[in-house]
Amino acid sequence: MTMTDALTILAILCSPFLAVFAQRQIDLAREKRGQKLWIFRTLMATRGNRLSLDHVQALNSIELFFDHPRKDKVIVERWNEYLDHFGQGPKEDDKDYTAKLIPWLDRGDDLLAELLQTMGKSLGYDFDKVKIKRGIYFPKGHGDEQNDQFLIRKGLVSLLHSKSPLTVNVTNK
Repeated sequence: MTMTDALTILAILCSPFLAVFAQRQIDLAREKRGQKLWIFRTLMATRGNRLSLDHVQALNSIELFFDHPRKDKVIVERWNEYLDHFGQGPKEDDKDYTAKLIPWLDRGDDLLAELLQTMGKSLGYDFDKVKIKRGIYFPKGHGDEQNDQFLIRKGLVSLLHSKSPLTVNVTNK
């Protein structure tokens, strides 16, 4: 048996294993890209409703799927900046809470837009930050409903913790 014959037999025996290995690597890469696309699409779709569970889950999945040390480094940095921003918000007991809240929310909008723009570029999308920030459809009724639910919840908590009185008026009819 010559060296050529041995190499031919070896190639015939190994080729099915190599083909399966190559296909598995392709499938893994496709699955990972699919996860990245899910995160990006979810964040884009819910950017007007950041309290939605899907939005929060997508944010918390960034480090899990954008984990390539070189390609995804900037995305993870942007996410860390945005995450850090969450902890720097004004406290409700600050005397100038409202005055601090608006600039803090605006900065959050900017950080999310930067994150989404960077993420989009890595996935082949080309959105500018203004389009990301302003191109949102969020009906006023949804905002009113969320605000009402917030106020009701805060009022009930205040009442249950005896921080505000329950006023009762008796009238004769």
